[in-house]
Amino acid sequence: MSTAVNEGAPQSQQQVPSTPSESQQPCPATMKYCGATYAWTSSNGTSTLRNHLQKCTQNPFKKDKKKQKTLQFHIKGEGEKGESSLGIWKFDQVACRNALAKMIIIDELPFKFVDHEGFSEFCTVMQPYFNVISRFTVARDCVALYTGEKEKLRNLLTKSGQRICLTTDSWTSIQNVSYMCLTAHFIDKDWKLHKRILNFCVVTSHKGEAIGRAVETCLVEWGIEKLCTLTVDNATANDVAIEYLKKRLSRKSGTFILGGEFFQVRCSAHILNLIVKDGLTELKYSLTRIRDAVKYVRSSPQREQRFKACVEKERITFKNSLILDVPTRWNSTYLMLAVAIKFQAAFERLKDEDPHFILELNDNVPQNVDWDDARVFTQFLEKIYDATVLLSGSSYCTSPLFFTEVCAFESSLSEWSQSMDYCLSSMAIKMKKKFDKYWGKFEKVNLLLLLAVVLDPRCKIRYLRFGYCHTLDFQHNYKGFS
Repeated sequence: MSTAVNEGAPQSQQQVPSTPSESQQPCPATMKYCGATYAWTSSNGTSTLRNHLQKCTQNPFKKDKKKQKTLQFHIKGEGEKGESSLGIWKFDQVACRNALAKMIIIDELPFKFVDHEGFSEFCTVMQPYFNVISRFTVARDCVALYTGEKEKLRNLLTKSGQRICLTTDSWTSIQNVSYMCLTAHFIDKDWKLHKRILNFCVVTSHKGEAIGRAVETCLVEWGIEKLCTLTVDNATANDVAIEYLKKRLSRKSGTFILGGEFFQVRCSAHILNLIVKDGLTELKYSLTRIRDAVKYVRSSPQREQRFKACVEKERITFKNSLILDVPTRWNSTYLMLAVAIKFQAAFERLKDEDPHFILELNDNVPQNVDWDDARVFTQFLEKIYDATVLLSGSSYCTSPLFFTEVCAFESSLSEWSQSMDYCLSSMAIKMKKKFDKYWGKFEKVNLLLLLAVVLDPRCKIRYLRFGYCHTLDFQHNYKGFS
């Protein structure tokens, strides 16, 4: 006979033998939560069963005689918008190890960080329950975390069925190693924009076929079958890579939109960079003199101290430090000039007080005309810099912003090309020729970008017609587009 024991039931309600002879026979009592079996008779009572109920780990009604639980605010979401809720905190070794692995990855710490004496002492004071792990264990935890997150992302990309917009770029490191990065942008079922880096790998070369093969391998690995666009810069190798991908991936229907006719999107920020670099040639000599002056000041701490003394004597209140540009990135050149012209008086004093300044620059120190040209140039490029920053965003949709910025840029070039300032007008005319090469005609613009403008409730097709109303080319193609 089996008897189920209920918590809190009085002894009078327990099963009692009906006859004296039955009371002498022990019968098994089985615990319904954990399955433990105890001998039970009416003469012995139920103390054994009651004691087991208080100790049983499977008993959901067990009373905890320990101190009051620790409360904790659980935050859901990221940043200031995260929602917090009050809950009970309980130490979890696995959760602590996962948090440690995330810290190692996010902060780019070495694995041996966990072996440092200071970290061990911190953990001992912060949470004595936590068992500090070795660098080999934290390395395995990081790999496991990466594998788990990769599988989640792969399931999201393959099962949700949305189309993916890709962005890729390649470059060569100072060790002469070629790298390629592939980034995906997509919108989930909740209409939230996501950005994920799918691959960061070494490629054999910057040739188009090598880039195309690397992108194809990455797409197969992630199981991506529906593509929208691939954004690349204007290198000829990328055109070859696009053709390779269209040839390889078009064998399966549904991979591209309209057969991949608008699959390639040229990076707008890169085009702006090419346009401005053409305009920079008009300021070649003035720009070189100012860059050399900035390089001289930043080449040693002693020179920086002498320059700071000149700044103090000229009572310049501008607090920013000098910036040395990267010649291949025009926006860094703009920032260098914008800061340098604030210290014009300090550079002129440095020329009088530091003889090495003139000797090292071979008398090519910045003159008043150079500073005047730089001042005009920074005012000229301020709007273009803002447009470049806006179009380079990755956490918001940039396609609807493309047309507005391009129209504003074209209008500014037309205005500046008619300026009475020869330097400004010559720069604008040269940049306008480069502008027309990429965006001067309707058929040179990717129609998917224009479609994004039409679907934007703030713009619609009227705004598109307004932007192109001055070109006969648009009116010729307008009916076909609508």
